[in-house]
Amino acid sequence: MSSSDVVNAQLQNQISTTDFNKFDQFLESLGLPKENILAVPAERQVIQENFPRFVMSLPPELKRDSRYLSKFAAASAIGLFDAALNYVWNEVVLNLRKKTIIYGLELFFDAAVGGKFRDLFSSEADLSGLKDKVLLDSCHKLELISEITYKKLTHILIMRNDIGASHPNDANINAFELMGWLQTCVQEVINDTPSAAALQVKAFVENLRNQTTVIDVSTLQHMQGAIKELHTRNCDNVLQTIFGMYISAGANNILKKNISLVSPFVWASSDDNLKYKLGVQLDGYRANLHNEKFADGNEFFEFCNGNKYKSLEARVIIIDELVDELLSAHNGWNNFYNEVPPARKLLSYIVSEADIPHERRDKIIRAILICRVGNGVSYNAGVSPAGRPVYDSFIAKLGDDNVVQALVAFYRPELHVVLSNQYCKINAVQILNDMRKNVISDKLKQIVDYLVANAVNLEKVMKSTEFKALAATHINFG
Repeated sequence: MSSSDVVNAQLQNQISTTDFNKFDQFLESLGLPKENILAVPAERQVIQENFPRFVMSLPPELKRDSRYLSKFAAASAIGLFDAALNYVWNEVVLNLRKKTIIYGLELFFDAAVGGKFRDLFSSEADLSGLKDKVLLDSCHKLELISEITYKKLTHILIMRNDIGASHPNDANINAFELMGWLQTCVQEVINDTPSAAALQVKAFVENLRNQTTVIDVSTLQHMQGAIKELHTRNCDNVLQTIFGMYISAGANNILKKNISLVSPFVWASSDDNLKYKLGVQLDGYRANLHNEKFADGNEFFEFCNGNKYKSLEARVIIIDELVDELLSAHNGWNNFYNEVPPARKLLSYIVSEADIPHERRDKIIRAILICRVGNGVSYNAGVSPAGRPVYDSFIAKLGDDNVVQALVAFYRPELHVVLSNQYCKINAVQILNDMRKNVISDKLKQIVDYLVANAVNLEKVMKSTEFKALAATHINFG
């Protein structure tokens, strides 16, 4: 018998000798409920048989300080599977925070926190001010975790929120599910490192910040080639960061000169949505009399040849801030209540479809859909009760062009990843049916009808070859 078999046998014997009947009797004697408190013996047995094998497969250096695994073992041994899941998830959050520190807090907060709240986040302690979903979305955006891992963790977070110990419920966690989630969290997050692209972005920004001389032509060409190879979202992260560096009060002349040399090709590789967002940010500096930042920001837009992105009206600035406020409320505590004020105020600026500013319509539509699809919990199908009619009112305004934009928005990771959740899927189908009422184009009706008819597998159907062929007349799948 191998040493691991001995450990397995000893652990199973120790756990199985625990007298849970006495615990049930103890609860009963106090007049407390005893049903659905602990997992049944058969479920605990699954953990007893599989957990030791899994732990023995881990490297010693990973196990040495893994107190969460000890807590997981204790909680699952007595049948508190929801608590066991909570211990693992808490470790995932701590590990993701460590990854953001390694990546660089300034870079991370630039991506994670939008608009007027950015100045409130600067230190490690501020990481605790981000909701888990925001942390998860931002780590995915920066490629600190992979696409597949992001989808898995999103599912685990939804399940943890819906049936975990952190929320009151009567649902149970299956032992095999629990072991699968443990394996995902340990092997794909806790024992993993950020992607090469994420580290490349970090190195690019740090080298730019620490450069003490003006960058020469050959180095500049090498940097330009490296930027062209990055994914657009990574270029967005670089652009947002170097813009912030340029307008910072602490920026010296060498740093500003080097940023003026690299920013044009970073700008050319970035997404238009971010450029419009920076334009809104620039107009905000003017409105709030931040004269130095406004002057520096104007210089940045000049050498990036980006003046067309800063011709935004005051109404657009207000709408953009309200969308940021709405998303912040959706991802924050008590979102069912806190979403309503910014949502209602946002709709006061959008009385008809014509009031939707073209420059920001993608962001507005995406934000409304995120809130209307919901967060995947069972209560009210995950949608704010008072916010639902507001979101439905906006959706009812959409004509053919904006219905297409809404369909495109469903392919964004933050929306598409939750479509596998039953409540989010139901909400998405309701949105499709509501949009269908105003559609004029027969072909667009056919596209929407196809999704509704295949709603059971909506997230898969959207990426199927058959649907892409059908929708190619309206959606560019690249």
